[in-house]
Amino acid sequence: MNFLFLITVLLYLATTIFHVLNLALGERNDAVSIRSRIEMIAFWVTIFSFSFLTLFIILWWIRQSYFPITKWSDSIAFFAWTITLVYLIIVRLTKLRTLGSFVMPVAFIFILISYSFSETTSHRSELFTTNWVIPHIILIILGYASFIAAFGFGLMYLIAEKKIREKNQSLFSNLLPPLDVADELGYIFILLGVILLSIGVIVGSFLPTYLKDLPWNWFDPKVISTLVTWLIYVVYIGIRQFWGWRGRKAAFLSILGFLAVLCTYVGVDLTLDSLHEFQ
Repeated sequence: MNFLFLITVLLYLATTIFHVLNLALGERNDAVSIRSRIEMIAFWVTIFSFSFLTLFIILWWIRQSYFPITKWSDSIAFFAWTITLVYLIIVRLTKLRTLGSFVMPVAFIFILISYSFSETTSHRSELFTTNWVIPHIILIILGYASFIAAFGFGLMYLIAEKKIREKNQSLFSNLLPPLDVADELGYIFILLGVILLSIGVIVGSFLPTYLKDLPWNWFDPKVISTLVTWLIYVVYIGIRQFWGWRGRKAAFLSILGFLAVLCTYVGVDLTLDSLHEFQ
C-alpha cells in the first residue's frame, strides 16, 4: 500500500511539473509544437495519477473496512482526489486544460501532505466512527474542491487581464480563456461550491441528534471557520447579483475564499482544538 501511495505521489509530482512547464512554454511563440505535446502529456499523466489515487482509496477502504476520509491524512488525500475529479470534469466540458497549471499543484501539495503524515495518525475520533458523518464530510470537501476550481479561474482571469492591459499577445495569452468565460466559470463553480457546502453543513447539523452521547458546540472553531468561509462566498454571490461585481473584484474574492478554505481545512486542524479535529 505504501509503495502504491508513493507511486501516486510521484505521478502527481510529474503532472504538476508538466503542467507548470506547459505554462512556462506558453510565453514562447517558438514552442508551439512542443507545448502541445507537453500539454497532452500533462493531461494523460493527470489521468494516470487520478486512476492510481482512486485505486489506492479503494484498496485502503477494503483493507481498513471504513471509507478513508475520517482521519486527517486520509481526508487530505481524498481532497486531492476531488480536486482532480473536478478538474477532469471541467476539461471534459470545456477543454480548458490550462486550468491544470493552477489547480494540480494544489492537489499535489495535498497528496504530499497526506503521504507525509500517513504514518503519524492514530485512532479515529468517536465522531468519525459513524457512517452518518461520511456524506457530511464528502459534500463539504466537494464544495471546497469547487472553490479550488473557482480560485484557478480567478487566477486565469487576473493573468489574462494583465496581458491585455500590457498588450502582450504571446502564445500564453491564447492558452487562457476569454475574460468573460473565466469570470462566468468561476462564478458557476462558486455557486456549485456554496450549494454543496450548504447541504454538507445541513447534514452535519443532524449529527447532534444522531450522536446523543457526544457534546456539541456551535461555537466550535471548525464550525465557525466553515460558516465564515461559507459567508464569504455567499457575500460574493450577493454582491455579484445585486451590485454587479464581476471581473477583477470577483477574481480577488475567489482568491480570498481560497485562503479561507485553507484556513478552515488545514489551519484549524493543525492549530486549534475542535470536536471536528481529525486524528
